[in-house]
Amino acid sequence: MSLPRIGQPRMTIASVAFALCCLLSTARLAIDAPTPSSLKTSNREIARRSDQRFSALKAALPERGVVGYIGEPGTPALADYYLTQYALAPLVIDHSSNHALVVGNFPASPALSAPLDDLHLVKDFGDGVLLFAPEDAK
Repeated sequence: MSLPRIGQPRMTIASVAFALCCLLSTARLAIDAPTPSSLKTSNREIARRSDQRFSALKAALPERGVVGYIGEPGTPALADYYLTQYALAPLVIDHSSNHALVVGNFPASPALSAPLDDLHLVKDFGDGVLLFAPEDAK
């Protein structure tokens, strides 16, 4: 003779409740996730705004060649560097200030708080976009 299983209904209820919680969590993630088309639109919008920010600077720079680049410090500012390269193509943007012309990109802090060593401001294009040249090129 076998003994009846008293804990089996509790185990079934607990398993069903756990599965429902997992499904609800997954459903929330699926609903809140961006669609691929909205991601494409977002990326295009960022690139378009970057092109607009740098349009006046691009007109003031030579069509081809290499210019320097300075920007805000830190890893998050690396995206700003890549957007600058994209906006100013076919120019080559070197992450260095050792060039006859140096692009300054400071989107988070448009006003330059401290003077830069060995560089003087040639022109401020607004919105954190600046053009510098070495001091000895004055």
